[in-house]
Amino acid sequence: MPEDDARNGLRVGGWIPPYSPGGGPAGPIRPTAHPYVNSPRPRDSFTRLRGEGTMRPRLVLAAALCLACAATAAIAVVLDASRSTEPVAAEFTVPVVPGQPLPTFPAPLDSEDVPVSVQPSPSGTVPPVPPAERPTVPPKTSPAATRTTTKPPATTRPAPPPPVRLSTGSTVGLEAADRPGHRVRHRDFRGRLDAISASSSPGERADSGFRVRTGLGDDDCASLESVNFPGYYLRHRNFEIRLDRNDGSALFRQDATFCQVSIRQGAALALRSTNYPRRYVVADGDRLKLTETTAAGATAFTPRNAL
Repeated sequence: MPEDDARNGLRVGGWIPPYSPGGGPAGPIRPTAHPYVNSPRPRDSFTRLRGEGTMRPRLVLAAALCLACAATAAIAVVLDASRSTEPVAAEFTVPVVPGQPLPTFPAPLDSEDVPVSVQPSPSGTVPPVPPAERPTVPPKTSPAATRTTTKPPATTRPAPPPPVRLSTGSTVGLEAADRPGHRVRHRDFRGRLDAISASSSPGERADSGFRVRTGLGDDDCASLESVNFPGYYLRHRNFEIRLDRNDGSALFRQDATFCQVSIRQGAALALRSTNYPRRYVVADGDRLKLTETTAAGATAFTPRNAL
C-alpha cells in the first residue's frame, strides 16, 4: 500500500474510505454506491395511512356537528312560530302550617286570563278557606255586553173594523155606499132610493127608517119592518121591492127575508133574496129591484142611524 494511501484519507470535501473495491492506486477512491440508487425507494405507506386515518374522522365529526346545529336552529324556529299566545296556568306548591290559613295572593288586573292553582304540600292537612278570605275576581265584561241596545217600538197595525151588519132589534137607515146621502125609503108603497137628510121633512125621514127583525123565512137572515107603518115589510114582488103588509103566508115570509152579504172588505153589505139566492137588491135609477147578479154587482148599502 502506498504511503499516501496509508494516511487517514482526509480529502477536501469530507472523509472517504481508504479504498473502494475495484479502485486503482492512481485513481481516487469513490464511495460505494447505495444499493437503492438505481431502484425506486419503497414508499412509507404506514405514515401516509396513519395521517389519512387521523384527518378523515375529524372532518366527518365537524360535518356532523354542523348538521346538528342547523337542525336544532330549524326546530327552534318552527317551535317559536307555532307557539300559541294562550297563558299557561301556573301551579305553585305552598307549604302549609297546621292551624294557619292559606296565604292569599293579590289578583292581577287580568287574573281572569291566567288562572292560578294553589296546591298544599303533601306533608300537611289543608284547613278550609273561609269564603270571606277567598280572592274574588271581577267578571269580565265585553264592550258588546255593556252596550245598551234599544229596539225601535214595534209598529202595530190597527185592527180592521168589524164588518158592518144589521143588528136585530135596531132601527136603522140604509144609505147607498156609492151615493152618499141617498137612503132606502118607501113612497106609495114602493121601494126607492132618494136623498134624505136631517133637513128633510119628518114624513120623509120616517119613510127611511126600518126596524131590523129576525128573518121571517130564515132565522139567519133579516126582515125590514117600516117604522111609520108597523106590520109592513119590504118584500119583492114581480122582482120589484115593495112595502106590503104581512099576511102570514109562507110566500110573504120568503119574499120579505133578505140575507146580508159582506162586501168591500166588510165596509158595506149587499141584500140577497132568500128564495132567489142568485138575485140581489139593485138600484135601477130611483127604483129598487131584485136583479140576478153577484154580490159585487149589487148595490152596496151602509147601515146608518135612523133620522
